[in-house]
This record gives sequence, structure tokens and C-alpha cells, in this order.
Amino acid sequence: MESQPSHGGDEARLLRAAQSGDHDAFAALLDAHLPHVRTFLALKAPVPQLVDELAHDTFVFAYRHLDEFKPGTSFRAWVRAIAWNLLRAEVQRFAREQVQQEKFAALQLAEFNSNVATEPSADAEHLHDCLAQLDGPLCELITLKYQHDH
Repeated sequence: MESQPSHGGDEARLLRAAQSGDHDAFAALLDAHLPHVRTFLALKAPVPQLVDELAHDTFVFAYRHLDEFKPGTSFRAWVRAIAWNLLRAEVQRFAREQVQQEKFAALQLAEFNSNVATEPSADAEHLHDCLAQLDGPLCELITLKYQHDH
């Protein structure tokens, strides 16, 4: 396994080797840049739990798209841009999910409130059945007391 690149020439050599399929060269690049990517994500992520997941996803994406990296440019800036885009996408996904959950909760509450207003509960139906079984004056007395507050 290659050691961490100490200067631009070593990194350029590792990048060429990694783009040619050398897994050890990519591992050396990962070792050299992972702390920087994790720090970048830790400073930007809204929750710490995202840091490890997004750092992992960053290097998986970088590995799969290594052929798109332009030699002569900064690998660190490239992986940081990947990390930023993944973080932004995750935050947007979370925000959309929150909006959907709030809409769902509002719909559930509206449905519950409309059911309460239009459908008598089982207890209310049972009380009406009991009242219907009472004779006239007793039924009138209960109605005056509980429906008209007399």
C-alpha cells in the first residue's frame, strides 16, 4: 500500500495509478484526504450522524467517477465538491420529507376533526339509545339538565 502523498508529484502519480485501476493508489488518496473531507462535513452537516455516511458516500462516488477527474486539478477540491453536493442533496431530501410529514399530519388532523364533527361517537349513540328507553318526564328532565343546562 502506498503511503500518503507528501507533495503534488506523489499525488499526481497516485491519481494516474488510481485512474488506471490501482486500488492501493486510490486507498492512499483516500487515507490522505478522508480527514479533510470529514472535517469539512462536520463543519457543514446539520447533524453529526451524517458525517461518516456522507464521507463514505463521497469516496464511493469519487472511486466510481475517477475517470471524470481532470488531471492537473486539485483532488482535494474535487472530493470536497462531491461531499458538498451529497450533503446538499441530503439536506434537501430531509427538508422535503419534513414538509411531506407536516402536510400528512395536517390532513390527518383535519380528517379527524371532520369525523368528530359529523359522526357521533359510539358513546353518544349509546346515550341516545338509553334516553329513548326512558319514559317522557324523566327523559325531559335529563334533556333539560344536560342539553340546556337548567
